[in-house]
Amino acid sequence: MPKKRLQSLLPTPEKILESRSLRWFAPHLVDARLWHFNRHSLNKAVYIGVLSAFFPLPGQMLLALIGALIFRANVPMSVGLTWITNPLTTLPIFYAGYYVGAKILGEPMISLRLIGRMIADFSLWLLSNGANPFETYQGSVSLGAFCLGLTLLAIATSLVCGLAFKVIWRYKTVSSWQQRQKSDRASERSSKR
Repeated sequence: MPKKRLQSLLPTPEKILESRSLRWFAPHLVDARLWHFNRHSLNKAVYIGVLSAFFPLPGQMLLALIGALIFRANVPMSVGLTWITNPLTTLPIFYAGYYVGAKILGEPMISLRLIGRMIADFSLWLLSNGANPFETYQGSVSLGAFCLGLTLLAIATSLVCGLAFKVIWRYKTVSSWQQRQKSDRASERSSKR
């Protein structure tokens, strides 16, 4: 696996510790195992980061950090993967989550526009004095369908991404080993001549 490329894409320990909400965890982040780039640490981080990304709250990075501390996973990978849900992907992911939950619970489906309005209202409610979206959409939206669908989607996506990471890592490792073996044999033959 191209470790240097992966390390360049992920946040550094300094950047993570610059975050105001994560500074409280600084004493716990001195463990070198949390920053190692090995297969086990990174694979656990994929599961944790992807799972945390699907929780609809502003503290996704904090949730990923706590998971990384508990399970001794790679912190930069866990925190970096929470950005799967970003301003461009949040609406489709939440819509898919509601769709899955509504199908399972037999609830009526709502429009994509309504989910977008709910996200905007929820953000205003959290960050300022907006109206409480839980009261505004109480009769028209099933919170149970939304929570169930997002949870199932988070678990399924986390499992698929974790297994895919494991397969890709193994493939890269084996192909790298085979390339080294071929070059060693070639150099051995040329030295015998």
